[in-house]
Amino acid sequence: MRRKRKDSSYLNKLVNKFSRLKEKTDNPNNRNRKTNLRAKPVFSDTSRFKKNEQALQRSRQEFIGLFKNSPEALAYTDMDGIVLEVNKRFEELFGYELEEMRGKHIEKILTNWHTQILGSDRVFTDLELIAKKKNDKLIHVSVSVTLNQVNGEITGKIFLLNDITNRKENETINNVLYNISRAANSDISLTQLYPVIREELSTIIDTTNFYIALFDEEKNKLYFSYYADETGERDKDFLVSKYSISDSIFSYIFKTGDSLLLNYSKYKRMIDRGDFNSYDVITNKQIWLGVPLKIENKIIGSMILQSYTDPNLYSKKDIKLMEFVSQQIATAIERKQAEEKLKFLSLYDHLTKLPNRVLFYDRMKQEIAYAKREKKKFALMFLDLDNFKEVNDKFGHDIGDQLLQEVAKKFNELLREADTICRLGGDEFIILLPRLRKPRENAVDVARKILHSLGEPFLIKGNQIHITTSIGIALYPDDGEEGEILIKSADKAMYSAKKEGSNNYHWAEFKLT
Repeated sequence: MRRKRKDSSYLNKLVNKFSRLKEKTDNPNNRNRKTNLRAKPVFSDTSRFKKNEQALQRSRQEFIGLFKNSPEALAYTDMDGIVLEVNKRFEELFGYELEEMRGKHIEKILTNWHTQILGSDRVFTDLELIAKKKNDKLIHVSVSVTLNQVNGEITGKIFLLNDITNRKENETINNVLYNISRAANSDISLTQLYPVIREELSTIIDTTNFYIALFDEEKNKLYFSYYADETGERDKDFLVSKYSISDSIFSYIFKTGDSLLLNYSKYKRMIDRGDFNSYDVITNKQIWLGVPLKIENKIIGSMILQSYTDPNLYSKKDIKLMEFVSQQIATAIERKQAEEKLKFLSLYDHLTKLPNRVLFYDRMKQEIAYAKREKKKFALMFLDLDNFKEVNDKFGHDIGDQLLQEVAKKFNELLREADTICRLGGDEFIILLPRLRKPRENAVDVARKILHSLGEPFLIKGNQIHITTSIGIALYPDDGEEGEILIKSADKAMYSAKKEGSNNYHWAEFKLT
């Protein structure tokens, strides 16, 4: 059997006590009637009357004690919701004294009370409503309503009110963290996760101006990864240069692990002390709230909220809130980073960050399907760096790896976004040139640009390195209708180019159809 809640049983006890008190008053046996005076001596009735009066007085005092000293806030109203009595806890919770509430409607504090509920004769338990205190602060309350009945007649209502603001806030925070965690475990990217984090946090704190900076372990540098700024600054390069430098407030929070709540005076004082530099024009209307993004003892970045217009927007309480949620946010970000890193490694070359064989073959398959359907042509280039082994032997493999990275950068600069450049392994590369208007002319133009660009020397760690390449070019479907055949055709053409001399290109043999 379901047990009754404490507050409901307390209300029932209170109402029963009040009902018994009224019933004793209205009982005929407690009245001094003429028939009784004739039948019994006057002193006997007088003695009984005094005893009943004493019992009634004790019951009245018990009822008043239960009502006034209840640990829960209580209000007694008539059936229309007009307040007749409130207890001490009610006065403490809402800030109103009895005389300020007496004669007022209960809706003075219960702002979202439903009139159809108020006008009914039903009993309600644990209604979750919004209440307004005397200072206009809104709080969440749990409301239970019990009807007071005397001799079968409903004479009023007793309201029991509990402040559940902390519980509701915790529920909201847990919901925010759950939604962020769920988003982090979904298929969205890290870039898509940031707006979700900001939107979810906006339900518990103002995120109008919201910034995240993360630490890149490979580059040993803090970088500016996400922002939302109401001032209209949309130049990300400018913001990155402004916030990612080593003496910014983001770096200070990351290095120290300290949370900051800064008004104008504190902000200026820390700047004057040399804790960090500011690259903005600041005013006395601004406030900053910053926390480290920490997972246990590891800090992965920093997060800052800011207001340009309300210096009282954030408080010390918000520091604790943001410190708590920042741990969950850091966990979500790191999880998504690890997921994207694994995905990247499965599709891209670790050294050059170029697409690997898996991604290249997938894109080539899609282009073959398109070209076959639309009766189009596309070009495939096979490239091999000339004398790359000599670079490794002379300067070492570390310099050789950096050379491959610089070559990859040049390829990316020369090619279109629609093109795909893949590192097959070692010093071999393959390029897919799709959707060409003039396949032969366009392919030759790209080949010449590559030969010219790689003909310029590379400067790596003070070493001037010269490198050239040999290029073989094949066309679909002229030199193969299947991917493997097309690659072999381009590979064979590349070896023909090497035989003709370095820094050269050669076409695959044209097949008459």
